[in-house]
Amino acid sequence: MRRMGIASLVAGGLLLAGCSAPHPPEVTFFADGKTVRLNPSQYCRQEADQCDGFPEAQGAMPVPGGKPLNISVPSQVAEAPWVVVFKYRAADGSQQQGRTAIFKAGEQYAYTLHLPTAGDQLTDVEVQRIANVAAGAGNELVFVTDASWVLQVSS
Repeated sequence: MRRMGIASLVAGGLLLAGCSAPHPPEVTFFADGKTVRLNPSQYCRQEADQCDGFPEAQGAMPVPGGKPLNISVPSQVAEAPWVVVFKYRAADGSQQQGRTAIFKAGEQYAYTLHLPTAGDQLTDVEVQRIANVAAGAGNELVFVTDASWVLQVSS
């Protein structure tokens, strides 16, 4: 009788653990010997049609000017289209922004971001998982993101 009670408790605990929401995927950023793993600042569960915001999930790390930033994404990101959006201070002091081409679903699990010149300083990076593409007011393409990971960069 006692064995059945313990087995029932263990089975019940496993059932509850299996029902909890999965942890949102982390994206890893690394540069110049430093690594940061970040939770998403926004994450929509595709199967549940539910979005959660995690503004405290933003992270920061130093990336010296002229050094590349390596980004590694898990399958929950790479198996959908995704893009890297970034801002940087150019060597002349002007603020610039850019984005990568869209990585096709299932084709890219990592990316190395190189700025145009060695004198440029990266300031912000955002990995965005693309859920949909829509037509904007002027028939331009608008990318609808359902998850994003934000890194603030210091020099």
